[in-house]
Amino acid sequence: MQHFFITIFLLAGISLSAQAASSKLLDKIAAIVDDNIITLSQVKRIQSNVPARRSISPMIYTKNKYSKKEVIKIIINKYLIRNYLQTVGYVISDEQVDSQIKQTEKRLRLTRPQLLDFLKSNKMSFQEYFQLTKETIEYMSLFLPRVIVPLVSISEYEIKNFYYKKNANNKTLSFRYTLNDFSFPRKKISKKDLGNIKNILANFQITGNLPSKLQDIETNVISDVTEDGLLPLIKKALKKTNEGSFTNPVLLNDEFHVFFIKKKDLVASEKFLQVKKQIEAELKEIKIKSVVNSWFDREQTKHFVKYNL
Repeated sequence: MQHFFITIFLLAGISLSAQAASSKLLDKIAAIVDDNIITLSQVKRIQSNVPARRSISPMIYTKNKYSKKEVIKIIINKYLIRNYLQTVGYVISDEQVDSQIKQTEKRLRLTRPQLLDFLKSNKMSFQEYFQLTKETIEYMSLFLPRVIVPLVSISEYEIKNFYYKKNANNKTLSFRYTLNDFSFPRKKISKKDLGNIKNILANFQITGNLPSKLQDIETNVISDVTEDGLLPLIKKALKKTNEGSFTNPVLLNDEFHVFFIKKKDLVASEKFLQVKKQIEAELKEIKIKSVVNSWFDREQTKHFVKYNL
């Protein structure tokens, strides 16, 4: 009889072990980053409470829905950020996270039971909230200001150019130019060469070589001129052309003129000055997103990352 109970006990133990192993096998590995395993159940769990995550951390969760691959990318990025911050000496402790949660409760006038009820109604556990708070602190308080922002700069030219593009049809915009004026007689250029004149002049600026029929081309530098001092045809051609580019040919008194815009500055109007800071902030946000994406792509090459979906 004793032998019978021992046998039953062993069989029960084997059965439980098999069930545990089966459970692990059923939870498919979605990805691996270094020694961190990302499981399919983790991914699905995040997909189930994205709206709550977005309300808590809108800088990390910017959309209402994510594919499995997008969620995996977010998790991988979390590990990349945390690893980098640790290597440069930045570590967010559990005490800091707990302090942040208490500040949030105080700001929203929530008790802990009320916070737990809110999380439960949004399909999120307190442990998930705790970890998301930690990720948010790492991202917003360390990664962006100390790693990314120093890599971002916005020039005066970018601000003015952005303002110009948004107000391209505004006839009150005025510019100040520095130009190279290339002029040549109408009768000395064929229609074919005229259609290719920008490439011909670009090559001329590099090599000094011109087609034989254009050997007597004249060049003239026009410095610091405003639109008020230009003919309407020239003004129209310049306004359509970006800095560092050639205008289309302009016919004046039986001579073609092509202008290379060395410098194109928006004359600062009162309206421009009013929105300048807003434009700078908008451009900075755009550039930060670009730099963040480039940083993740570059950082990922330094780690072992394998997708399994």
